[in-house]
Formats: sequence, structure tokens, C-alpha cells
Amino acid sequence: MSALLSLAQVSLNLGAHPLFVDLTLHLNLGDRIGLVGHNGSGKSSLLKLLQGELAPDDGERRSQRNVVVAMVDQFVPEALLARTLREAAELALPEARRELEAYRAEAELHKLGFEISQFDIPVAELSGGQQNLLLMARAILVDPDVLLLDEPGNHMDILSLTRLRRWLTQLHQPWVLVSHDRHLLNAVCRQTWILRDRTVYRFELPFDRARAALAHADEQAAARRAEEEKEVARIEASAKRLAHWGHTFDNEDLSRKAKTMAKRADRLRADYTFVSQGSGLSLALPETGLTARQVLVLEDLTVTVPATGRTLVQCEFLNLRPGDRVALLGINGVGKSTTLQRIIDALNHEDGPIRWNPRVTLGYYEQQLAELNRGLGRFDWLREQVAGPDDAIRQTLLHSGVPYERFDEPVEQLSGGEKARLVFALFRLQRPNVLVLDEPTNHIDLDGRAELIEALVNSDITVLMTSHDQHFMEAVATRWWWINAGRLQEVTGPEGFYQSLESTVSAQPGETQSIRESIDALDDETLLARIDELETRLAQDRARKPKHQKPDRQARWEQELSALWQRL
Repeated sequence: MSALLSLAQVSLNLGAHPLFVDLTLHLNLGDRIGLVGHNGSGKSSLLKLLQGELAPDDGERRSQRNVVVAMVDQFVPEALLARTLREAAELALPEARRELEAYRAEAELHKLGFEISQFDIPVAELSGGQQNLLLMARAILVDPDVLLLDEPGNHMDILSLTRLRRWLTQLHQPWVLVSHDRHLLNAVCRQTWILRDRTVYRFELPFDRARAALAHADEQAAARRAEEEKEVARIEASAKRLAHWGHTFDNEDLSRKAKTMAKRADRLRADYTFVSQGSGLSLALPETGLTARQVLVLEDLTVTVPATGRTLVQCEFLNLRPGDRVALLGINGVGKSTTLQRIIDALNHEDGPIRWNPRVTLGYYEQQLAELNRGLGRFDWLREQVAGPDDAIRQTLLHSGVPYERFDEPVEQLSGGEKARLVFALFRLQRPNVLVLDEPTNHIDLDGRAELIEALVNSDITVLMTSHDQHFMEAVATRWWWINAGRLQEVTGPEGFYQSLESTVSAQPGETQSIRESIDALDDETLLARIDELETRLAQDRARKPKHQKPDRQARWEQELSALWQRL
């Protein structure tokens, strides 16, 4: 049976920089493929080639007739930001059937964990993870034959990631998933494509086993290369001796044999086994600390939604000491980013409940990387941000693995991972003694995450951070702050936060089955009445003060509502 989609001997260049050379790939029914690769290796470009949005420089894209390909991009289109959640989902439906099939949009949003009370929220007010869930709902509404997903787990908290895993495993369409989350890749992927060396290494294995297989192949290639180089060195040494003897003794036969052996060495060298040099990328931080008793104090702090004044977070007292690495916990939407932004703003504007040490120099990593949506090249963007000699900028870029010929690439055209690495290159030049990191692992590849962990752990820099990467947080954090029920307070570890998610993620299998059996027995009138009853209960419970709400009940009601809407 022919492939649904394929690329045949495809080559693609980014300016003078080749991304792929003579690449051949096939996508078949039943495939669940994890696509991984270092930042800037061309993962998004490969998805666009498969989608047909990008034409190759050489080779061709082939597909079966009438195959519908849906792409889940990394960012919501700007035109949707002013729309409500419900409207943005419905706009994915064909205009002629939009009114009749609006129920499908609501059903898909329910499957991905959205509540009815959220349907009229503007897309711009959703968290980054919620916006990604919306894009997934829109993709499935076009009835695709193939799904291509470009880092859908970016910006998602653990709760949303669990919903993403469930959604992916329930899809009947084949898909290709770009991700830097090894737990997600191992949980949902049957195959792995590793993009490296301008080609794709394909494995019928989940990520960890595929990576181990590639590492083993690399070791074997390196061993063969060493033997080949040893043999070439032996032949060249013999040729050199024969040439010397031929010259010394004026012996043409020895000189002829020397030339023959030298040609043989050249042929062997031309056929050397290829050994990958890896990405060449490097991520490092300056080793700067602050000598002081306090870095930051929060006292009687209330954080509100800027547009409405609604209270998000309250904090009685917390402090940050030099060398602390604090992880800020909380599900998407509780106000982590808003709280961090309020804290950062207080560095330059007096804010009574927030007191910074005046000797603090701050480096801020913002999860949307908004400052990099400009036409400046890498070098010029850094030049604009920092004082100092041009040579320091050049050396920093080179140390980060960026060759001279890519210094002038516009930052707005860089991948999310390349932008992230550029921000950390900026930190090396600015040498801050405090870092505020809002989801720093969202776009960084797996090797980069390991480098970042090592850099933070081995530095004296004070850190306040959020991340949905559990491994990253636990490897780096020395203290834990948790936004829970509208309160920001210190906890001894993340265990309570993770346990609090268990009842919210989903009902137990037996409970889910019981709900479905009960719903199947309802007629339409009773079913609608039950939906109205549950929505009223949810609204009433959420209207209470956070400490009086019942999250467990809310989770059960949401589970039943989702099943009710699917039954409709």
C-alpha cells in the first residue's frame, strides 16, 4: 500500500545554509511519529514540506489523492486573538456547515478540558497552553487524514500535558509530533525520526530506545572510523618509506609502489565512515552572584488582572535570598506569569509590597519571546541590547554554536529554540546576578535542557522560575513556591502540587464508565436539564472564595459535562 504522504530525494536550503540533502521519508496509516532534533535543525521546515506549504529546492512531495493535512502550529494566528474561545474553534469549520456543526466545536473543546464558562473568554486572555489546546481542537475540526503538530506541549502545565497525551493516543489519524518532552515522546510515539546531519534517522522505536540505538550506531561508526584512519596512517607511513628508499637508491620500482600506495590511501580516506559532529550548539551562563542578606521581599502582596482588577494571587510574606533557585508552581491560568511580571516591573517602579535589593541586575526570560519578533540580525539585536566591544558579541555567538555566516539572520525568522538560545547568549553578555525564567524549557531541545540544568546548578545566580518540565524543576530548584487557591506560599517540595492534580486530570476509569452508563439511559430533555444543573453548580462553586471551593467536585462535574456534550 502506498504512503499517505512522502518526500522523495528532497533537498532544502535556508539561504546558503542546507537544511536537508537528498531526504526520503514516508508517512503511513497507523504511524505515530516523534520528530526530534536540535534547535535550528529544520523540524518546523520539515513539517511544512510534509504539509505542502513549503516547496523543496530539489526532489518532490507526493501524497494520495484528496489527503487532508492539518497543521498545529506553535502560535495562535493574530486574527484569532480578539475572538472568543468558542468563535475561534467554530471558525475552523467550513462556512457552509458552521452553524449546523457548531456543537462539534464545543465537543472538541470539552474533550481537551475546557469548561463552558470559558467559551466566551477572548483567545488573547487564554494562557499559552490553553491556546495550544485550542489549535488542536481547530485541527481536528477540519476532518484531517494526517496531523502535523509543531511542539503542541509548549506552554502547557502538567494538567494540560496529560490531556494532550490522552488526546494523541485516542486519535485514529497518523501524526507527526515535534516535541522536546521526552516523557511525552515515550508515552505516545511508536516511531521516532531524529533530524541530524541534514538528514533523518528513522527508528521503529519510542524516543529513549531510538536515541540509545542512534548512540550505539554513532559508537560503531566512530570505532570503524578510528580503524580506517589507523589503516590509512599505516599505508601512508609505508608509502613515505618506499618513496624515501626509491629516491635514496634511485629505484623507480620502489617509487612507483609508493605512488600506488599513496593513491590507495587517498581512496580509503575518501570512503571514510561518516561520524556525526552533533549540533555544535552550546548553552552557558555567566558565573555571577550577589553578596547580600536579601534579594527580594514580598509582603502583603495582591496581584490582580490588569484589565479587570480581579484578584488573582495574594501573598502574606516571602523572601528570596542570594543563591536561591525558587520554582514557582501552579496550573496554567492561576497567575504565575502575571505575578512574575508584577515582580519584574517593581524593579524599575516603586511598588510597596515588593522590595528589590538595589544591587540586583536582572535577566528576564519571557516565555513568548516577544522581544525577538523584529527584523534585526542576531549580531545587531545583541548589539542593541548591550554595551561593550563588538568582539565580545562575536565570540559569544561563536561560543553558542552560531557560525559567522548566520550572524545576520533576522531574529524574527529564527525558530523558537534558536530565539531561546539567543536570549541566554544575551545573559552571558549582560552578566545578571538574578534570573527570572518564565517557562525557559518551552523551546529548547533536549540537549539544551541538560546544558541549562548544569549551568544553573553550577552558577551562583539567584533564580526565580516556572516550567512545566518536572525533571528540569526538580533538578534545579532549591526552594518551592506554590500558587494554590489564590494564595502564594512556600512549600517544602512539589509533591503536594502534583498530588493535587491527580483528581483534576480525570475521574477514575470505573467512575467514568458509571457516568457514561448513566448518560446513555437519559432522553434528550433530561440530558439537557442535567447539563443546565451541572453548569449552575459549577458557576455557584466558582463564585465562592477560593478556600471554600470544592476542586474535587468541580472535576467530577466537568467530567460528567464533557460526557453529556459528547452524548449530544
